[in-house]
Amino acid sequence: MFCLKTATLIIAAGLVSTIAPPAYGQKWEVGAGGGASIYKSSQITGRTATVDAKFKPGYGFTGYVGQLGNRVGGEIRYSFFSNEMELSGGGKNFTMGGRSQAIHYDVLLYFNKRESKTRPYLLAGGGVKQYTGTGNAVPLQPFISTAVLTNTSEWKPMITAGAGVRFAMGAKTHLRIEVLSYMTQAPKNVITPVNGAALDGWFLSFAPVFSVSYVW
Repeated sequence: MFCLKTATLIIAAGLVSTIAPPAYGQKWEVGAGGGASIYKSSQITGRTATVDAKFKPGYGFTGYVGQLGNRVGGEIRYSFFSNEMELSGGGKNFTMGGRSQAIHYDVLLYFNKRESKTRPYLLAGGGVKQYTGTGNAVPLQPFISTAVLTNTSEWKPMITAGAGVRFAMGAKTHLRIEVLSYMTQAPKNVITPVNGAALDGWFLSFAPVFSVSYVW
């Protein structure tokens, strides 16, 4: 099972490889950008009702630092996302403010050599993600017999995957366009099933991101 300890080890190993002296000819990169944050809806199954639970579409910001190799690269990334939480069902809905932040290490596999102006790539890695409810706690919520939203925080181990393209805009400046996916177990302390209701499986989100990086 992909546990919190495994996620921590992935980040630690990535940090060590990033700060270690780079191999001959390897370059450094630092960048930042932003984009959208989109979640796949999940279901909470109770004794008398089924409720849809999700984070509504929102926005996010990201920053990263890493090594840029010929065919393989690696980077440490931090991302922040703002998404309202929502429970819905039976013609009713209830929302509360929400946000999340993720720290992860990713390995990038390039299809073209470093000298190419356009470089498609795949990425995969892992880390941790924190979910936080930011709204005021409402004691009498419409789905209180099945699930409630809370203004608490919860860390979860995370798997990351994605694909993108980098464009060399100059000798040291690159534009990156990518779609990242984040997978964690359900944050049951933030979106909380009650009275024996079940919220199982994975929470899946997607982040289309545009960023600009500096390479040296």
